[in-house]
Order: sequence, then C-alpha cells, then structure tokens
Amino acid sequence: MRRTPRFASALVTLGLVAAGLFIGGSANAATNRLEAENAVVSQGVVESNHAGYSGSGFVNGDNASGSYTEWTVNAATAGSSTLAIRYSNGTSPTRTANVAVNGTVVSANRAFNSTGNWDTWATVSITTNLNAGANKVRITATTADGNPNFDYIDATTPGGGGGTVTADQLLAKVTSCSQISNGKYKTDEDVSTATVSVCQKTGAVFWKADMDIDCDGVRTTQCNENTDCCFYPDTACHTTGDSPLNSATLPYVVVPSSSSIWNYTSKGIGCGTVVAVIYNGKIEYAVVGDTGPTQIIGEASHKTASDLGIDPDPSTGGTDGPVTYIVFTGSGTKVSAVENHQQAVTLGQQLSQQFVSTN
Repeated sequence: MRRTPRFASALVTLGLVAAGLFIGGSANAATNRLEAENAVVSQGVVESNHAGYSGSGFVNGDNASGSYTEWTVNAATAGSSTLAIRYSNGTSPTRTANVAVNGTVVSANRAFNSTGNWDTWATVSITTNLNAGANKVRITATTADGNPNFDYIDATTPGGGGGTVTADQLLAKVTSCSQISNGKYKTDEDVSTATVSVCQKTGAVFWKADMDIDCDGVRTTQCNENTDCCFYPDTACHTTGDSPLNSATLPYVVVPSSSSIWNYTSKGIGCGTVVAVIYNGKIEYAVVGDTGPTQIIGEASHKTASDLGIDPDPSTGGTDGPVTYIVFTGSGTKVSAVENHQQAVTLGQQLSQQFVSTN
C-alpha cells in the first residue's frame, strides 16, 4: 500500500470562515453556533480574560465607531433566520451597532444594553432573511464606545435537514460521476492502471479510492524516520503558528499536487478546506493538509485512518477501500485554523447538511 517518497508543495489558504455547530432543529431548520473567535474582526482582538464565554474566547472590539465583527452563516436554502447574538457589556451606557446581512443593514443602531459586568452575558435576537449558501453577517459599532464583547451567534437557518447527516445519506449523493479530471489517477505507485476519477457535484468534488497513510510533519512516536520509510518532516499546510501538521493527532487529507490531470486550486480548494471521509459506515471530518504525487490519489493522515478504524501504520497499514472523499467547494468551506479539528467537525456537519439538501 505504501507509496514512494514525496515532497510537500505549497498550498494557498484562500480565506477565513467561522465554524458552525449543529445543535438541533426541526425538519426545516437547523441551529448553527458561530463562535466569535472564529469570525473576521476589524479593530479588535480575541480574548479569554472574562468568565462565562463559550468556545475558546470572545471578541473585544476597539472603542471606535466602525469597528466590526463578521461571521459567515451557511444556509442550505433561502429563507427566514433568527440570529441570537450573545454579548457582554460591562459598562453602564448602552452600546449600539448596525447589524448587516450581505451588506444590507437589517437592524440599525441595535441596542446592546449593559449586563452589569464583563462576566455576565445576555442575548439579543433579530429575524432576517438569508440566501442559500454563504451569508455575511457583520455587526458594526455606531458610536465611539465600540461594540460590546461578542461570544457567538446562534443562527437558525432554513433547510437544515433536522439532524446529523449519516454516511449513507452522503454516499447516496455520490453514486454517479460527472468527471472533471482530465484522465484518472492510480491508487498506488506500483499499480499499472489509473482507475480513479475526480467527480463534481453541487458544492463539492469527490473521489472513491483506497487510503494510504501520510505520516509526514511533526515527529511523533507514531510518525518518524524509523516507523515510516518515506517520512518527511514537513507538510504543505502549516498551523496558524507556522508549524508542520501533526499526522498522529490531526485528521487531514492529502490531495494530488496540481498537474495536467487536475488542479485542485481551480475549485478553490486549499489549506483548511473541509473534507468528509467515509469508510465502513463512518464519517471523519478532516481538512486538506498536504499534497502528494501528481499521478496518485487516496491518502490521509495517521489520525484520519485511526479514527475510521483503519490500520494507521505508515508501513503496513491503510486499506484498499472503498474510501470516499467528499471535498466541499465554494465560499465558507475552510476552517480558520487548520489545526483545529473541532472547527472541521462542526463546519463539516453543516456543509454535509447543505450538500444533501442541494444534490
């Protein structure tokens, strides 16, 4: 199963996206939690020095008119949405802000009343309409006091599907192939025939292949020169701290380096793009984390294999499959921190719901 040695090549990170968490809903809506620390911030910082916040922190905007925090909300279909904005305002004056959706103000000078102190949180809710796909929700301070501290938005989005998507639901959407690759890929260096196509669906590309084990990046007990004949101490994608990825702890997928067969960047795929990897009835939400040979497809990290119940040994492990790789495409399909697996899981659940609804 093991391939010949390779070298990491550059991938381009093409944007930031707030991760969404599916936490319930009816057959026609889903509630998605969008943490402020994963949003785009202008004139402000992410902090964690007050109690009671969700996730890993909150946004403390500058005391300046025009400072803003912007989230990306993905909706499977167009329709009405309720945005529940959790905030803290430890000062006595009410702070006001414009709430805009896709560039249009939907709530002008919205009041964020005092919560008494910075450790106490409250919620302001508004109802608005969302487009199908990615929607930009921006909250912009309208006075020199700036915005309150923001913790998250709970966005009730239309067409959510009513629950967590199963492996069978995803596989039912990829039974036929509209080929976009110029030819096919081999599954391993030593096979004679190229059999794997890259196929296109609405909101994703996919392929069905084997899984070889990529153990490159950070040296660990599982991944090093002694355990892996082809170990390379780097990955094409790096963490937000500019370190190679850790194959033993991070689920990621390897995409073939760009070639005449297929150029992954043509679909906006890059570091942090979320991938649903399906094997034996299980789904692993991973990210694009490395690149491989131009002629071969079907490889993922030690952790991806382990989580799916596949032998992760880089020398003797892997599986002939079938393993299905669904790589989500379009805006709002990348995590803001490649190394944050929880972001990949929560965003992957949301994108899977959207994928099932639109195919």
